[in-house]
Amino acid sequence: MYLLDGSFISGILPYADYDNVMKHPLWGSNLLLTNEEAVVNGHKDYIKAGAEFLTTNTYQASIEGFRKYLNLNFDQSFELIKKSVAICRRAIMEESSGRTVRIMGSVGPYGASLCDGSEYTGSYIDKIDLKELYDWHKPRIQALVEAGVDAVLFETIPSVNEAEILLNILSEFPNQKACLSFSCKDTEHLSHGETFASAVEKFWSNDSRKQLIAIGMNCLDPTLITPLLTSVKTDNVDFITYPNGGGVWDAVKKCWDNTQKYQISIDDLNLWSKKGLKIIGGCCNTDATEILRFRNLIDNLSS
Repeated sequence: MYLLDGSFISGILPYADYDNVMKHPLWGSNLLLTNEEAVVNGHKDYIKAGAEFLTTNTYQASIEGFRKYLNLNFDQSFELIKKSVAICRRAIMEESSGRTVRIMGSVGPYGASLCDGSEYTGSYIDKIDLKELYDWHKPRIQALVEAGVDAVLFETIPSVNEAEILLNILSEFPNQKACLSFSCKDTEHLSHGETFASAVEKFWSNDSRKQLIAIGMNCLDPTLITPLLTSVKTDNVDFITYPNGGGVWDAVKKCWDNTQKYQISIDDLNLWSKKGLKIIGGCCNTDATEILRFRNLIDNLSS
């Protein structure tokens, strides 16, 4: 089982101004331009914690977003997305871990750029022209591929339609590997409403399978993972999951209530491993401390 880093926002907060990260429309991707050292140090913390995959700080990065909020032109925006990969490489070089650390290029959903939480509903997919969605995603994916990521990470994708567009773009780079991770609203369904099982069957069984190294879900309550994995009847699936740290997000206070936080156990990892889980990590409300705990659990699971 491989270990993916945790929430990159949590990772860089010790090194960057809180409001500049949490309240910025680019949700931290602006730091690629304004505070590179914070990004490097965030990556280093996850390497120290035992991560085997780093994710680029590009979840909310896009050509349009960089134009609007950083006043960059197309070429400058494209190069800044590519720079995120160079920053990962710098962190890997400076923080020698004794283990192989690979890079996943983070590609978040279109809904994340709207800053209205629609990556957890997928409501925009029924309103936007699909060609427009293709054109919005294509250059950000191309930049990461050209920069040489080991895999592209399509993450928090709320609908089958957006996933299909992403994988169509991926097919234009036939040598590029990727992971596909959905946002899910309950024990059976993607945020937009399709069943997780049908999405896995669709994408793990078609031509996309040649490029996918794992498929799964992220940014969800960890208690949903077991029923979602169990719902899948497709054989020989390699899964990825990186849930939130548990707890409940307080939208008024803008913080996590961890009084009823669920903590993933070695029994959970053992069960998920039997279901085909290959990559695990953390999303919101996790940091390097949680990734270190996962590292120890995985090592004990293997021993």
